[in-house]
Amino acid sequence: MILHSDEPPEPYPAQLGQPEAEECGNGAIPYKAEPMDGQKTVLVPVLMTMNKYLFDNYRLPMYSYMNRLLRKGTLSEIVGARVLNPIINRETLSFPRVSFWRIDRTNFYADVQVELKLDTQVGARIWKGFLVLWCCFKEEFECSIECLTEAVDRKGDGLDLLDSYLVPYYDHHRIDKVAENIWAKYLPGALTHPQERTAAGLASRMGLTIKLCRVYEHDGVDTILFFEEDDLAVGEDRIAKDGDGKKAHIKGKQSRSERIAANTIVVNENLTKREHSAYGVFHECFHNEEHYLFYRLQKMGSNDPRRVKLQEIVVDINQKQTDPIHIMEMQANRGAYGLMLPATHTRRLITAAYREATQCRHVGERYEKAGKRMADELGLPHFRIRARMIQLGFTQAKGALNYVERQLIQPFAFDPDAWREEQHTFVIDPATTRLLSRSNEDFRAVMDSGTFIYADGHVVRNEERFVRWEGGKLLLTDWANTHVDDCCLRFVRVYVQQNVGRYVFGRMYYDADYVKQTRFYLDDLINREQLDELDAQNAYIQRFPATFKGAVDLLKKQNQTSISALARFLHMDESTLTRNLENPRKYMNEDYLTAICLYFKLPDWISRLVFRRAHFQLDEEDRRHRAIGHILRVQSNDGVEEANAYLLRNGVAPLRI
Repeated sequence: MILHSDEPPEPYPAQLGQPEAEECGNGAIPYKAEPMDGQKTVLVPVLMTMNKYLFDNYRLPMYSYMNRLLRKGTLSEIVGARVLNPIINRETLSFPRVSFWRIDRTNFYADVQVELKLDTQVGARIWKGFLVLWCCFKEEFECSIECLTEAVDRKGDGLDLLDSYLVPYYDHHRIDKVAENIWAKYLPGALTHPQERTAAGLASRMGLTIKLCRVYEHDGVDTILFFEEDDLAVGEDRIAKDGDGKKAHIKGKQSRSERIAANTIVVNENLTKREHSAYGVFHECFHNEEHYLFYRLQKMGSNDPRRVKLQEIVVDINQKQTDPIHIMEMQANRGAYGLMLPATHTRRLITAAYREATQCRHVGERYEKAGKRMADELGLPHFRIRARMIQLGFTQAKGALNYVERQLIQPFAFDPDAWREEQHTFVIDPATTRLLSRSNEDFRAVMDSGTFIYADGHVVRNEERFVRWEGGKLLLTDWANTHVDDCCLRFVRVYVQQNVGRYVFGRMYYDADYVKQTRFYLDDLINREQLDELDAQNAYIQRFPATFKGAVDLLKKQNQTSISALARFLHMDESTLTRNLENPRKYMNEDYLTAICLYFKLPDWISRLVFRRAHFQLDEEDRRHRAIGHILRVQSNDGVEEANAYLLRNGVAPLRI
């Protein structure tokens, strides 16, 4: 079952779209997710874990297996000492945890960690090891205990770790590789020949049938994968627009039941036409290959969302909540792109098209020309090409192929450091701008002051060097078009839950904290030298002290704080901090530098200056460094406690200060 709303075939509004690089590495509800309007809670599924199923059904067989080893003397051989216990029972054997490892679509290992309290000929001892269970979902669930061993190395065997719901832990790069492996398994030629790369062809090779139905009361469901034969409610249920763009819900008074065969992908005709269904079919093909274990565990049959038991939870950013359906949807979204545009071949296409896109004013225009060429050659819409470019690391393609109110706006360029976060955007449509003006006092004041004006998908500084009139509308000047991060407002998009397992960027916020903190550090220059904010920022950067100690001294002065106050924040005495400011071995430390940036609540462009003065660069290949970079860009106002909460949610060590 896919709880997913594919982007429509027409250009998709940039501010409401699915993120190009969704987090696939954990099952947590997206950070700062919000319920829909009028709700205080979000819905999450109540699902069976493999841990519960395993110990409900196989605890006694595991005890029996251990006692057989004891009676045969095999246990003594394994632990390396003669075991004197008369029996292995709950007092002597415990199961601290279980690790699940995917073998293939239907098979997996359950490595059950065991802890034994043993009486031996050399005295009492604690022995730790693993009971290896082979598990399989075929006609019925099968499980056999393979062996007791002191250690296992599944990563060394090339297996993927599964969570307790049997959903694999995949990051973006792994999903791209898995998608290529799917093509290699079913249609190898599709990896390098786009004409062979059809969703219908892949589904057929997988033994899946595609069926178009008008799904009734679908709650935003585009496609459904039926693992087993079942009934489906069908009937008219769609949104239509009149000539003025007004929406009307057209829904039949009742539905009828239609029998759906096993191994069928249903495309919901109420939402998607056949010619636009490829992405949804690829999405379901990925589910079929990679998430079969999850579905068999839940015994969800046809996986009609109305049959999934749900519970309401209050969204609390301080409490980690998981939603396995959400993580599967994120993986299948990325997997669908991986199948539609396989990573290795697509990178080559992007590089070649970019190289041949000449006579361009800036990098955004170059990516736009390259993207249009690829879209024409591959027969894919612009937004698919743009999204895949960004997914594959071509970050500056964010300035290309942007549509606002179904019109292609001018391509633009920016400093990549200013737009690394998916929830940030410099693109906004007029309707959202008007809505923000009504709902946000700070933003309304900015717009009413005349300092900023809406132009071609951006809210830009209202000066001649940044905006110009052409063809009866406002556009960015050539300079502004190349430096949108310097002259346009940045906005923040926040996840909103639309239904179980589906979180989209649904709300837009004026990034008031960013603007406020930037002005805090520039006000002296603006007032003293009568500079505008852009010139003041350039002057601030040029005059920023060349040494790390000098940088900290300037920030202390601007914040009217003392070395002793900063030392207390960093949990060290004043003399130690004073020495550290002079010692590169001390200040070239990401935790120390991050804490200083959080103390001064630095906007990201100043925190980058601080790191440069310390001669320290965050490594984008390092998971913890990426998380710290996110904190500096997004949470610089939130303090150390919030920063550590974010680091822990992402499975990395908190700041050590």
